[in-house]
Amino acid sequence: MKRVAIIGAGFSGAATAIQLLRKLPKEVELVIINRSGKMAKGLAYGTNSPYHLLNVPAGNMSAIADDPGSFLRYCQTNDPLVHSGSFVSRALYGQYLETLLADEEAKSSVRCVRIAGEVSAASQKGNGALLRLKTGEELWADHVILAAGNFPPHNPDCVASILASTAYVPDPWSTTISVKESSHVLLIGSGLTAIDTLISLKHSAPDIKVTMISRRGLVPQGHRDTLPPSKFVTNIHSEILELPPSACRYLRAIRVEIAKSPEHWREVITALRPVTSTIWQRLEPSERRRFLRHLQPYWDTHRHRLAPESFRLFQRTLEGKDVNVLSGRIIRTSENAGKIEVEIRRRGHADVARLHFDQVINCTGPCQNVEHIQDQLISFLKCSGVVSVDPLSLGIKVNDQYQVLSQAGVSLPWLSYIGPMLKAELWEATAVPELRMHAGHLATAIANQFSEMRAKT
Repeated sequence: MKRVAIIGAGFSGAATAIQLLRKLPKEVELVIINRSGKMAKGLAYGTNSPYHLLNVPAGNMSAIADDPGSFLRYCQTNDPLVHSGSFVSRALYGQYLETLLADEEAKSSVRCVRIAGEVSAASQKGNGALLRLKTGEELWADHVILAAGNFPPHNPDCVASILASTAYVPDPWSTTISVKESSHVLLIGSGLTAIDTLISLKHSAPDIKVTMISRRGLVPQGHRDTLPPSKFVTNIHSEILELPPSACRYLRAIRVEIAKSPEHWREVITALRPVTSTIWQRLEPSERRRFLRHLQPYWDTHRHRLAPESFRLFQRTLEGKDVNVLSGRIIRTSENAGKIEVEIRRRGHADVARLHFDQVINCTGPCQNVEHIQDQLISFLKCSGVVSVDPLSLGIKVNDQYQVLSQAGVSLPWLSYIGPMLKAELWEATAVPELRMHAGHLATAIANQFSEMRAKT
C-alpha cells in the first residue's frame, strides 16, 4: 500500500490532511504524526483561555477554501448570534478543526492512521523516505509532508544569564503563568503574543504592574467593530504592481493612497493582501533586507490586527498607571535576591536605566529562524543538507510545488513543506486564508502524483 505521512497536526497539517482524505486514491494510506497526540490544535489553537480571540473574523476563517462558510456554520450551531464579522475564541477554532478532521476521516475511503509521537529523523530511501521516531520505531512513506507550524520563541541574547531562573518564562504558551498580586512583570515584546499574555495576566491578577519593551514600542492596531457604512474602493493592489520593485516606492504609494481617505487605512492594507506575495517575490534581496530592517515592525502592527474586544481591553489597561510600554533595548539581565535586574537603554537616550522585576516573560513570538529552532527533526534536516535556510532567516526554501529545496538547490520529490515558514518565499503565508489555499494546492498535487502512478501500473 502506498503511504503519505504528515508530520505535524496544527492548522497546516490538519487542513492538508482534510484535503488529502478527499482527494487521494483509496489505496493510499494517510498517516498523521503529532508529538502531543492532540490533532488539529497546535500552538495557535491549543489555548483554553476564553480571552484569547481569533484576530480574523469568523466569516473568513473556514479551513476549506472552496467552502467559505464552513467555520461560520460551526459557530452558529453553538451560538446562533455569531455572524461573519464576529471574533470568536481560538479554543473554539481548535474544536472546529478537530471536528472537521474527524468527520472527514469517518466518511473518507482513504485509511487514516494517527500516531502520537515525535519524528527525530527523515531520510530518502529509494523513491520514498524513512522516518525515525524518538521511540526508535521506523516508518516508510512514499511521500512526506513537513507541516511544522509555529515553534517556541527564541531566547534573546540579553536573557542568557537568567535562563535557569524560575523568574524567567521562555515561552508564555508552554505553561500556565502564575503571578502574585502586586508583582511587577516585564514582557519582552509588544506584539500579539505580548498582548495575549498581558490580557491573561490582568485577568488572573488585576493589580499586577506590567512593563512591555520592544525596539520601537509599537503595538498592534485593532480591527473595526463593523465594516464602514460607505463602500470603499481602492486600486492600490493594481497600482503597486506597476511600480519598479522597491520597498520605498511601495511605502510611498501606500501612504498616498491612505492619505486620500485616512479612515479607510485598514481597507487599503487589506486590499494589498492578494498581491503581497507577488510584490515580495519581485523585491531583490537588498530591498527585502531594507524592508525587514526599517519597515516590517510598522507593517506588522497594521497588517496583523487585534480583535476589537481584545484591542479595547488593551486600551483600557493602558489608561491605568500599572501598564507601561517602553521603546528601547535590553542591555543585560541578572538575578539578585529573587528579583530580576534589567538594564534598559531607552530609544533615543544614551543613559541606561536599571529596573527590577519579579518575573520576565519572553513574548517575542514564534521562532521561524531555522538556525534558532530547537527541534530535533529540524536540526537533523538542516545538518544533513535536506533543507536550505532562507538567507534572511524567514524560513526554508521550497519550489512552486511546495517541494523542499536541499542545500544543493535540488527539489526533493519525496518531501514537501507547508506552514508559516513559507514566508521565506511568499511572505503572506502565516494566516488561515492563505494557508488553506496552499493546503488545497499541495493536496491536489500529491493526489495527482499518486493517481498518475496508479495509471502507469
